[in-house]
Amino acid sequence: MFEHTIVKFTWGWKGFDYAAMEQELNELGAQGWETVSTVVPSVGAGQSLEIGVILKRAR
Repeated sequence: MFEHTIVKFTWGWKGFDYAAMEQELNELGAQGWETVSTVVPSVGAGQSLEIGVILKRAR
């Protein structure tokens, strides 16, 4: 059995903060979370304002 969570990253003043995203995902990985997928909804002409990362870990 697994438990799941979704972490949402939003577009900031200067775009996505990839360094902060990487740091948070590494911290979650250290807690046993594994990324399994992403959700990137688009708005208007394909612009994405947020990224959802789906993670799982064993219960």
